[in-house]
Amino acid sequence: MMSPFTARGELVFKPYIVQSGRRPHLLDWAYASDPNWDAFHSNITAGDHGVKISDTEGKERFGIDVRWNVEGFGYIFLTADNGGEYYTLPPSGKTETLNLNYELARSRVARNRRRMTLHAKSGWQPSREARKFIDLSEEYINDATTHQADGMKCGEHAQQALLYSMWASEKIELEKAEHDIRQRGPRSDFFVGCDARAYFQMDVEKFLDLFPQLFQYATITHYLVSGVFEDFEAIEGKKQFDLRTALFKQLKARNITVEGRPLWWSYKTTTPEWLRKKSFDQIKLYLEDHVRKVVGHYGEGMYAWEVVNEFHDWANECQLNPEQTVELTKLACDVARDTSPKVHRLINNCCPFAEFVQLKKWTDLDAKYPQRTPWQFMKDLTDAGVDYTITGQQMYFPYRDLADTILLFERLSVFGRPVQLTEVGASSGPTLESINSGKLLISNEPYIWHRPWDEELQADWMEGLYTLAYSKPYIEAVNWYDFVDPFSWIANGGILRSPKGETKAVFDRFKTMQERWNKLPKH
Repeated sequence: MMSPFTARGELVFKPYIVQSGRRPHLLDWAYASDPNWDAFHSNITAGDHGVKISDTEGKERFGIDVRWNVEGFGYIFLTADNGGEYYTLPPSGKTETLNLNYELARSRVARNRRRMTLHAKSGWQPSREARKFIDLSEEYINDATTHQADGMKCGEHAQQALLYSMWASEKIELEKAEHDIRQRGPRSDFFVGCDARAYFQMDVEKFLDLFPQLFQYATITHYLVSGVFEDFEAIEGKKQFDLRTALFKQLKARNITVEGRPLWWSYKTTTPEWLRKKSFDQIKLYLEDHVRKVVGHYGEGMYAWEVVNEFHDWANECQLNPEQTVELTKLACDVARDTSPKVHRLINNCCPFAEFVQLKKWTDLDAKYPQRTPWQFMKDLTDAGVDYTITGQQMYFPYRDLADTILLFERLSVFGRPVQLTEVGASSGPTLESINSGKLLISNEPYIWHRPWDEELQADWMEGLYTLAYSKPYIEAVNWYDFVDPFSWIANGGILRSPKGETKAVFDRFKTMQERWNKLPKH
């Protein structure tokens, strides 16, 4: 529904279907983002008619974010931002139509130019391969510009420009990351981590043999209601420490740094009914006591505690308003600091590109209050003086390319705290077992990224993500989720194929990646 106060004319992005393979080529919903790349709610729609927007709810300049099939690269989310200048709505009563293919392509080509200029200042130069992709994208966008009067012809050239510019983007960012890593040498302040719940899901001795081969950092979950292994507090006041304490001791005995998580996560599957029924004042009393007991149980043995998880207007089963979420986070951080001052306090956010803002959802619930992106939530916490010490961001494969991912990393650095990529993961694709069980089937849609998921592609994405993170001094850890299938959050996203301990390609890639880093000359 349009607001009479914010509605303007209509801006239409017309898609030209030049793809030859199976549909869909354009997802049936989209969202808008502001010049800071924060998603905001609008009346944007997407479908066979194209992408239409006429009410940005007061935002003057904006980009559009659509999932578009770039054959030869992937069916992936992309941002069109008018070549970095952003769009404005036409005057009321007017309609302006743009070529979607062309807008996506010229926006990415322009961004690549800006990134090339930025990276060149530190002495980086593109490889011959990257330069070829860059040159091809420039040639095709010039051809598309020449043929703007012919929508289909322009769309065909623009689609080729987009294809080569997408490959160029990832080449640019990965090559720059490798350049920076070589310049700085090996890092002793970087954790390669993973959640340790597989301790409860497979043979303990096999876990304790394989896990330390890859990881120096582990997280131990304390979900009130788990559904995966032992609940931590299904009945109020009856906390189950024993198994988690045993795991904690085993990890510490192997010199693995340990993080506890989470002290607060009001997600649909982890929130017991007794907690949902509490008033806000009752929640505060419970959380203060909970934090003191849980943090105090481990004392200074934990490196960090994840204080709140997904509290940026996503996991909100208690239906708190934005001010209450900040107040509760501040309370939990203060109590955690007072209980164990030397232990870090981490804020963990999900949904890095915040598509949920357009959908107006708290997971499955309809959101009652205006929603914030993870970045906006962190700014609110910072402005309110919340005493957190680590900025955390999940990065399960986000239906975005690696070049978009590094831009999001860079935004997180502004808060002046170390950053952790708290939960990351990607699938290794369907197996006979996942097909027979119905957990992960063979997709009938175009592939998402590079090709259909398989074990080597999972390893490629992992290595690309960890390489980008390792190149940024402010990122101190990246934690893979999860260790073993079929228990991984992402279907077939584990490092082991089964509790029997068969390793995937990603296991070997974790090893060789770290060996390569450790052999770098020290500066």
